[in-house]
Amino acid sequence: MLNECRCGNCKRLLARVGAFTELQIKCSRCGTLNHVKASSLEHSPLSDMTRVTPHQSNL
Repeated sequence: MLNECRCGNCKRLLARVGAFTELQIKCSRCGTLNHVKASSLEHSPLSDMTRVTPHQSNL
């Protein structure tokens, strides 16, 4: 099921998202940086099989 992610300032629809742990998205209308974290994490069987390494950017 997809949930709507709206700007905390102007309420513009930014995205429709499924499962996530953390999301950071900038509103193209008002420029507000919206940062959303999951309230709880559900254990996924795939998380036992897949190891994700963080990507470092040299910007």
